Amino acid sequence: MGERIFIAVTVVSTLVTLMVSAILIVDPAFALPAGSAVSPAVETFARACSIRSLAVGGALLVLLARRSAAGLIVLLWVTGLFQTGDALVHALNGHPATFSAAVLALVAFGSARWLTRSRRSQSR
Repeated sequence: MGERIFIAVTVVSTLVTLMVSAILIVDPAFALPAGSAVSPAVETFARACSIRSLAVGGALLVLLARRSAAGLIVLLWVTGLFQTGDALVHALNGHPATFSAAVLALVAFGSARWLTRSRRSQSR
């Protein structure tokens, strides 16, 4: 039962991240506070970050499908660090996405911890 919950939560949070990333590639203003100007620098930065998220999210889904626990643990930690950084950036800019990025970071870190514990208990 625990594995199914882990997979479901990880897949849902990854799909949310992939969806937001795709939206940002099309409309970089989506990540900005209302009324903010979208400059070429903002477009470049938003799209570069989104492509990074698409690559990491895609890799995470592949590792889930392959049931590669060791790879998942590492990538979940990386994902959690990315989301923590995103939450800090949003918080410094007063953007409401702070909460969602923080939740996604907690999901990634929690999933990595759960998977690590699960692997340890199975190896005993």
